[in-house]
Amino acid sequence: MSMFEELYQLALGATLTLTISADERSGKLTVNVIPKPKADHGEAALSTPLSLTAAPAEFDGSFVSVLSGYRSEHRSLAEQAEATKDLLSAAKTASANKARGAVAKASAKPAPKAVGSRDDPDVDDESGGSEAGEAASESRTEPAATGDTTQAQPASEPLLFG
Repeated sequence: MSMFEELYQLALGATLTLTISADERSGKLTVNVIPKPKADHGEAALSTPLSLTAAPAEFDGSFVSVLSGYRSEHRSLAEQAEATKDLLSAAKTASANKARGAVAKASAKPAPKAVGSRDDPDVDDESGGSEAGEAASESRTEPAATGDTTQAQPASEPLLFG
């Protein structure tokens, strides 16, 4: 391929900026090929410029092959970035599905019984049974004083905001 055919192939995936400068003392040329990817791959390596410094005769002899190698590596990086993006998207979808399944499974389970509930046979209170304990807890509340609009408070707790 010619130089411009290689540049064309590279420019299909990225907007290219070329800078060329000459150093008269050394007789060398510096060529920079700076890609700006068209699609946002989020991969910094896809924006890495190709920067070469050589004598003009060296550019005549090998610039096309160097540009071809750069293009194939650039394409490989773009393919890797796209594959990584696809993998991350699939992982995100799988994680969301797993979370939905866990939520659905958790909401399908009956609520756990409260410790000390009436249905818990292992609960023994001091008065000999759960019904007696319940009656004892009900007898510990005192009705509100006449004319007082506060709610009844347990007798064992002091009235803090009354």
